[in-house]
Amino acid sequence: MRIKGIDISRAQEKFDFTAAQAAGNKFVIIRAGIGKDEDSYFRQNIIECAKRGLAYGCYWYITALDNAELDSQIKACIKVLDNEKPSYPVFFDMEEQKQIDNLTSKVRTDMAVKFCKSLNEAGLPSGIYANPSWLESYYQKERLVGKYDIWLAHWTESPDYQSRFDYGQKMWQWGIDSIAGKDVDGDICFVDYPAITAKWYKENCGDMPEKPEKPVNQFKKGDSVRVKRGARFTNGVEPYSYVYDTIYTVQQVSVSGKETLIGITGVPTGWLYAENLYKAEKAESTENNDTTQKFAVGDKVKVNYGAKTYNGGSLALFVYTNVYEVMQAGSGDREDYIVIGQGGQVTAAVRAEDLKKI
Repeated sequence: MRIKGIDISRAQEKFDFTAAQAAGNKFVIIRAGIGKDEDSYFRQNIIECAKRGLAYGCYWYITALDNAELDSQIKACIKVLDNEKPSYPVFFDMEEQKQIDNLTSKVRTDMAVKFCKSLNEAGLPSGIYANPSWLESYYQKERLVGKYDIWLAHWTESPDYQSRFDYGQKMWQWGIDSIAGKDVDGDICFVDYPAITAKWYKENCGDMPEKPEKPVNQFKKGDSVRVKRGARFTNGVEPYSYVYDTIYTVQQVSVSGKETLIGITGVPTGWLYAENLYKAEKAESTENNDTTQKFAVGDKVKVNYGAKTYNGGSLALFVYTNVYEVMQAGSGDREDYIVIGQGGQVTAAVRAEDLKKI
C-alpha cells in the first residue's frame, strides 16, 4: 500500500488544497504548533481538509530542554487538539541543535515516549517523526522502533526511489513536492491509517469518560462581534489594546465549533475561542459606521480599526490607537473628505464613515 500525501505548516500560508487533491494527495499532516504556540494556520488548514474530505493528522514541534518545558508543551498540544479527532496520528517532532548539544539520547528518548503516552492518555493516537541520523545517533532506537509508529524523514528526491532505511516506518517523507507553485514536503503512507485510528479510538477511548458536549458556536459568518477584555488569540498571542475597542465580522467558524475567525472588510485578524467573543449590538455596530455624521474643524476623533486613507492607502497600526483633531472637513463636492492630524501636523485624509467622535 502506498498512499500519497503532504505535510504543511504556516510556511505554506494560503495553500491550494484543491490543487493538492487534484495531484492525487489523499492526506495532509498539519503542524498543530511549535513549543507552546499554536500554528497560526492550523485551524484554517483543518477547515480546508474538511471541505474536501481529505484525511489529516498533525505534528507538534518540540523545543523543550527539560521536563518542565516538555510538560507545558504537551499540555499546549493537547489543548489545541481538544475535540479534534484526526484520522492520522499526532507526531512528536524534535530537531533542534540545542537538544543535540544539551540532552542525552536517553533524555531525548524519554521525551518522545512521554509525548506519545500523554497524547494516548488524552485520547489521541501518536507517533514519532525522525530521520535516520536521529534514530541512529540521538535516540535510543531500540526503545522506539517497533514500539511506536515511525514517520521516517529520508529524502530521495522522488517517491519512486524507495528509502534504503527500514525502521518499520508507517509513513515516509520522501522530499520536496511542488503544488501550485509552492514547495511542500511530500509523503507516502504504507498503511490505512483512517481504518487503524478508527479502531484505535474505539478500543482506547470507548471506556474514557465522555467529554461534555461542546457548546454550539453561537456565532455565524457575518455576525458583528467584539472581543472580551483580556482575551488572547487561540495561539496565545495577546492582542493590541485597540482590538478590544473594535467591532469585527465573523469570517469563519472552526470544524470543532470552538474557535471563530474574526476580521474586518474580508481581512482576517485572528482566531479566538468563541467564549471570548460577544455580539455587538446592532445599534452599536451601525453607530461606528454612520455615514451621515458630520464633522467640523477642531472635532476630536479616532479612526476605526481597519480603515484606509481616503484614496485607499494603508495606515500604520498606531493610527488606530490615537486621538486626532479634524483639520479639514469636506473638499468641494466630497463632503466625506476629512483631514486629521495632531499638533498642526497632517496625519492623513480619511473618509467620514471611518471616524468616530470622541
